[in-house]
Amino acid sequence: MLRGTTRTIAFAATLLAATSAFAAAPAAPKKKPRVAAPPVVAPVAKSWPDVSVNVYDRITDPGTAAIRAALAAIPKAVDKKEAAGIRAFYAQRGYQPVWTPDGAISDHGKAVIARLAVADTDGLDPKAYPTPAADLGGTGADPAALANAEVTLSLAVVAYGHDAYAGRLVPGEVSPNIGWQAKEVDPAAILASVSSADDPASVLADYNPQQKEFVLLRGKLAELRAAADKSKERIEIPAGPTLKPGMTDARVILIRQRFELPTDVAEADVYDPAVVAAVEAFQKSRKIKADGIIGKGTLAVINKGDPDPLPLVLANMERWRWMPRNLGNFYVRVNIPNFDLDVYSDGNVIYNTRIVVGKVDLPTPVFSDRIQFAVVNPAWSVPSSILAKEYLPALRNGGVPKGFEVYAKVGGRFRAVDPYMVNWATVGPNDIQLRQPPGERNALGVIKFMFPNKYAVYLHDTPSKALFKNDYRAYSHGCMRVMNPWDFADVLFTQESGWTVARLKKLVGGPEKRVDFPRPINVHITYFTAWVDDSGDLQTRPDLYGHDKRVEQALGLLATD
Repeated sequence: MLRGTTRTIAFAATLLAATSAFAAAPAAPKKKPRVAAPPVVAPVAKSWPDVSVNVYDRITDPGTAAIRAALAAIPKAVDKKEAAGIRAFYAQRGYQPVWTPDGAISDHGKAVIARLAVADTDGLDPKAYPTPAADLGGTGADPAALANAEVTLSLAVVAYGHDAYAGRLVPGEVSPNIGWQAKEVDPAAILASVSSADDPASVLADYNPQQKEFVLLRGKLAELRAAADKSKERIEIPAGPTLKPGMTDARVILIRQRFELPTDVAEADVYDPAVVAAVEAFQKSRKIKADGIIGKGTLAVINKGDPDPLPLVLANMERWRWMPRNLGNFYVRVNIPNFDLDVYSDGNVIYNTRIVVGKVDLPTPVFSDRIQFAVVNPAWSVPSSILAKEYLPALRNGGVPKGFEVYAKVGGRFRAVDPYMVNWATVGPNDIQLRQPPGERNALGVIKFMFPNKYAVYLHDTPSKALFKNDYRAYSHGCMRVMNPWDFADVLFTQESGWTVARLKKLVGGPEKRVDFPRPINVHITYFTAWVDDSGDLQTRPDLYGHDKRVEQALGLLATD
């Protein structure tokens, strides 16, 4: 699942080991994106590498010849597009170096090496981008060693640029319900932009998402890592008798410290109501029976400490890399795990409402599209998958859904039929259609907002308003039900001329009526389970569809027993 599983680390490590002037390459962990069998670095010799050249190209100095040899030694296991892009970059500039122009690592090269060394601050792994020693080179430096350093650093720059911009995973391989396509990044363009910049480290860092939400997560990542280092000093509460309210025990002082309660109080070793309340709140947060009693089970959970939020933050940072870099000046963003919808204008939320999303077994897909039109008085044609799973069993038992029209294939075409005249035992989901005409009981309510997509999901009204009172709202077949559809429509149509909610409501009743948006509106159906709120606190939500777990597993973030 990790993109480019064989593209960089081993080749760079081989180049770095080719001369004692290099620093030792870090050992690659068991699951890393760029591991390949060590190649043999081509020597600078009269026998040219298997590269298409002409006579003029062979008349060159030892430095450029060495670069050609190092480029030719990039193993086939390296991503073909990246290898080709790097070779094209150097061919275009006559195989002149960019990081070692004067026989040593330049200031530009040193700045890039320093920036790659702190890739972990961006939620990436510095070990995935091996670099040469910054002090390489000098008088009498070996051309082969310099060329190896040149190509090694270019490989690292391209690999980082791709991972920072597009992510380390292919979205569709994490789940078929994630519709964002893997981003294409031009290796030659990365090298050209970074190597020619006045501040190459800054340009390299800018390949990361620039959205405020990602920037805040990156800041929270540093904060969490600092807190994690500090938490290693946490005092463990020793085992002992079960603690019940009112008991006296020296361990209560440690429990007070654990839950940040005052210890400079009279009878600090008494398990009093304040300590009991803190323990009960903790038990509730961990879904333990909240009885305020500290037995072996509760004590073990207390000593285990809080769940590590770092993998969750890193998984969400990865998903931000899959998002479109430009979300638009005016757009709609659904966040599935938070069961809500926001409308953004110039980077600010101007409207928010609750939504209902797909059930766990009928998940709402994750993708970006554009809202093109609204439909007043929508009809609902039941998708074949829902028809097979939910409606056909009832139909075969003699029950006809109230208010639905039944269509069956007659002479190769679907025609309205009397459901009581159909032999349901012989009918499959592709042989019939169920249609719920417009009306008050229609599952889509009185208005829907359309962005035609391969998943056949959209935003719509619903007659089932009571569900919006629940905190957990994953009840639909995949579409997103909007709590206040007319308010939502009012916000969307403020961007257009000629339509108001009052005018739209006059269309209610009768057949379907389509109203086009002159300018389609960007809509992003997202899945973020961690973000930083306006107070600087980390907000987290349950992993409704298991996307976090799959990302964390693919990135090697989950602890193994």
